Amino acid sequence: MALVICAQRQSILDENGAILVTGGPGSGKTTIALAKARLVIERGLSPGQSVLFLSFSRAAVARVAEASKTQLPAALQGKLSIQTFHSFFWRILQAYGYLLGAPRSLRLLMPHDEAAMRHEFESNGGDWDIERERLFQETGRVAFDLFAPKAHELLSRSARLRELFSSCYPLIVVDEAQDTAEDQWQCVRLLSAGTQMMCLADLDQQIYDFRPGVSSDRVTHIMAALQPLRVDLAGENHRSPNSEIVAFANDVLLNTPRGAAYRGVSRMNYRANREYRDRAIRQAIGIAIQRAKEAAQGDIESLAVLATWGRGVNVISRALTGDGTNLIPHRVMIDEASVLLSSRMVAFMLEPRRPVAEELLDLADGLDLAATVFRARGGNTNLATAQRLVASAVQSRGGTSPRANGVASKLLAAVRLLRTHEFTGDPKRDWLDARSILRNAGANSFQAIAEDAEQLVAFQRGRRISAALTELWQTQGAYRNARGALDAAIAEDQLLSGGNDLRGIHVMTIHKSKGKEFDAAIIFDDPNSSPLLFTQEAAPHPRCRKLARVGITRARHHVLMLCDMFTPTVLLQGHQL
Repeated sequence: MALVICAQRQSILDENGAILVTGGPGSGKTTIALAKARLVIERGLSPGQSVLFLSFSRAAVARVAEASKTQLPAALQGKLSIQTFHSFFWRILQAYGYLLGAPRSLRLLMPHDEAAMRHEFESNGGDWDIERERLFQETGRVAFDLFAPKAHELLSRSARLRELFSSCYPLIVVDEAQDTAEDQWQCVRLLSAGTQMMCLADLDQQIYDFRPGVSSDRVTHIMAALQPLRVDLAGENHRSPNSEIVAFANDVLLNTPRGAAYRGVSRMNYRANREYRDRAIRQAIGIAIQRAKEAAQGDIESLAVLATWGRGVNVISRALTGDGTNLIPHRVMIDEASVLLSSRMVAFMLEPRRPVAEELLDLADGLDLAATVFRARGGNTNLATAQRLVASAVQSRGGTSPRANGVASKLLAAVRLLRTHEFTGDPKRDWLDARSILRNAGANSFQAIAEDAEQLVAFQRGRRISAALTELWQTQGAYRNARGALDAAIAEDQLLSGGNDLRGIHVMTIHKSKGKEFDAAIIFDDPNSSPLLFTQEAAPHPRCRKLARVGITRARHHVLMLCDMFTPTVLLQGHQL
C-alpha cells in the first residue's frame, strides 16, 4: 500500500520509546512498521546491527519480506532481519544453549519425529515433558516447544546476553503480539529494557488463546510493562479497500448484521447430501474466482477454501479430487508429521542397497521407518501397527527371514527390486519411481505411506529437497544418505523458509490461514465436518465469531460463504447475502 503519513503515523515515526500499534486486517500495521524500520536504518546502524522483525509463521515472514521490497531500497534490505520466533530463538540456543547444561552441539528434534516418539512414550505411561528435557540435557536434541522456554531461561539469567541481543537490534518489531505465549512475551519484555520495541496487535484476531501460555490479556501486559505509545489504526482497510469484506467480518464479529448485501461478499447454499455437497464445493470454486476477477478487474492468482476443522479440509479435498478424472488441482495444508515421515521412507528407498548378505538389516531399517510413521499418527490401531512392524524389524535384525506373504516379506521384495533398479539422477523422476515401488509393494501399510508422501508437494518443500538430492547424485553418483539430505532440507525450510507459494487453490483450516492473504476465499460451513460454531460456548459465541472474522478477512476481492441449506449457522442470522 502507498504510505500516507497522517498525524498518528508521524507520531510513530517520531517516537523513541516503546510503541504499540493496534488495528484490524489491512489497516497498515506492517506498512508503518516497515517505515519505522527504514527510518532507523537510514539514521545509521553500527557494524553487525540490524532491525529485527519477528512473526509467528513462515507465511507471515514471506508477506513482510515481499512488502519490504517495495518500501525499502535494495541497499537497505540487508539491514532488515525478518525471522520467525522459532528461528530467532534457535539462533540463541545454538550459540548459548550449553550454558544451560546441554551439549555444545545441538540438533533439532523435528515436530514429526517428536510426534512419533511422544505417542509411543506416553502410551507406555511416560511423562513426555520430563523426557523432552532429558533429551535436551543429555543428547542435545531440542524440540520446537522448548525453543521459547530455553531462550527465556538464558535471557532471564544473563544480563550480558540481554545486552548483547539488545545492542544487535536497536529496533525489534513484534508482529501479532496478542498471540505471544508467556515465554515469548517474557523474552520480548526482557529485551525491551535495552532496545526500542514496537508491537503490532489485533485483539479481534486472537484465535490461539487455547494454547498454553497465550493470554487474552497480553495487550494489557504490554501496556503495563512497556508503557508504550499506543496508536490505534482501527477502521482503516488497505487490504480490500474497494469491497466491504472487512465491514462484513466486523459485523459477524460484533453480531450486528446490517440486513443488506455487502460488496465483495456472497453466499451459496448446498444440500447436505454428499453428492450435492461435493458438487456445490466444486461449483463454488468457479463462482468465487469469477466474482473475484470482476472485483479485481483482471486475473487473480490465489483462492483459499477454509474449514474450521481438519475433517472439513478432508471433505473439501475429496470433493475437489473427484473420481480422479475430474480433479481440480489444489494444495492441502494439513499436519505435516505423517507426510514428512512417509517421505523419509521414500528417501530410504532411494538409497543404495546393502550387500545381499545384509539385506535383512536393510529390511529392518525400512520396517523401523514405517513403524515411525504409524507412531506419529497416534491412536490404538496405528500404534498396534507400529508395534507389529517393530517386532518384524527385531526379527530381521536377528537374522530371521520374514514369513511368506507377510508385510515384511513384501517390503523385502521391494528392497530386492530396488537393488536392480537403475535411477537416472533426476531427483523428481527417481522420487516418483521409488514412491511407486513402495506403493506397489502389496501391503496396505506401505500403500498408505506412499500416498502420504504424495502430499509433500502440497507443502512446497520440493525445491530444497530436489537441490539436496541433486548434490548427492552429482558428488556420489548415487543417493547415499538421502534420508540425511531430506532431514537437513526440511530443517532448513522449517526455520529459514520465507513461506509457501500461495498461488493457486489452497485448502486449509482457518487457523492455518492466519497471516496469509488470498484474492478470494470460500468459508465452508458444514455442521458435521466444518461448523462455524466449532466449540460449545454461550451466545453470542465470541470465540467462533473471532475465528470466522479471521477467515473472512483473508480475502482481498471476494469472500463466498458456503453454507448448509437446512442447518444454517446462527453466526449469519440477520445477514442478507
